[in-house]
Amino acid sequence: MALLWHILHFAFRLNLGMLIAMAITSPRHVTSGFFRVHLWVAMGINALAAMVVYMIGSDYVPEVRDQLLTQSILLTVGSYAGAVCWLYEKHKLGRIFIVVLVVLTGYTAWIATPEVSTWDIRQTLIECSDIITSSLAVGSIMTAMLLGHWYLNTPTMDLMPLRLLLKFAAIAILLRVITISIGEACLIMYQSELVNTQWWIFVGLRWLAGIIGTSIMLWMTWVTLRIPNTQSATGILYAATILVFIGELTAQILSDTGLYPL
Repeated sequence: MALLWHILHFAFRLNLGMLIAMAITSPRHVTSGFFRVHLWVAMGINALAAMVVYMIGSDYVPEVRDQLLTQSILLTVGSYAGAVCWLYEKHKLGRIFIVVLVVLTGYTAWIATPEVSTWDIRQTLIECSDIITSSLAVGSIMTAMLLGHWYLNTPTMDLMPLRLLLKFAAIAILLRVITISIGEACLIMYQSELVNTQWWIFVGLRWLAGIIGTSIMLWMTWVTLRIPNTQSATGILYAATILVFIGELTAQILSDTGLYPL
């Protein structure tokens, strides 16, 4: 059951980050097919989230479970509708759909986190920073990888959007470093009973894969684009995506028993 919880939280955060990354990508430099196809990807992730909510519904307060299920279905339908807008080259309406989906997905990720049901200001800020920075990290790198793949289909596209997403991903990783550094320091000070050898092993994996390894892959991608070689850059971004996924999933496991984002 704990695995399903992690899948649900990860799905909402991945979707949120991908939608934000698509929102900052200009349709003047990227063909509409990119937005159409990857809104279908978002649709699939939302459909998976709806199934997961249904499977673990008994662990939720009934009102929260019903709201999450309804919003997951709305996000699924909304992603499909947005994709249809891009299919018919309705760029302005398509971008409006993406922005609306960003807001609704962010709210859904928020209410899916049990800790935010309390009105403690400090805990609310902690959870909010965790959701946002985690979403930006996984979503920006995933979208950069998908955009790199799109260059294989449309090699004449300007490289500026991909470089922009790489900068965005680097900023997201930096924000993630700040968030988890504060979280780990607070846990060591206030929940030192949780700090043991196993904890340090998982923290080491979290940093090596999700932060250091991912940062190296982003730098290698940036250098590769100077050639430019989008095919090699996309391959490196595949590795970066796997590493950041490992890092964030490990962080979710670490955060099971603590009060702070790791």
